Amino acid sequence: MQPDFTLQIKKQTDQELTDIYNNPWNYNPTFVKLVEEELRLRNINLGAYTEVREQNEEVRKQQLQQGKKGSPLYILLSFVLALLGGLLGIYAGYIYSQSKIKDNNEEQYYVYDEQTRHWGKIIMWLGIGVFLFALLVRSSNL
Repeated sequence: MQPDFTLQIKKQTDQELTDIYNNPWNYNPTFVKLVEEELRLRNINLGAYTEVREQNEEVRKQQLQQGKKGSPLYILLSFVLALLGGLLGIYAGYIYSQSKIKDNNEEQYYVYDEQTRHWGKIIMWLGIGVFLFALLVRSSNL
């Protein structure tokens, strides 16, 4: 069931609606389409905002391509958990190395930057190695 955004959009100012139009990735796609319709009903020329929107989309795409830097504290904690053979360390390493996000055009990008993904892979494989080693030691003692 699609939410009805009509009343909410009618209450918005022209400036608020153009901000939504210029930054569509922050909002529900259905909401953005209704905003565009409302702007047209208010006789606001969207052509004037198209260049701003395209520039914003280009900046957003560059940010998605670069990915964000992982928190050093959480990376260190994940590393410690992996050394202790914890499944949380393995999981955190997997998240840092493999997480992806889709943009409005359904293109996928890694959430984290290359350096964070590198550390995530190390953490994940270290955790798997320690976990398997612990299983091997435990099974040999039985």
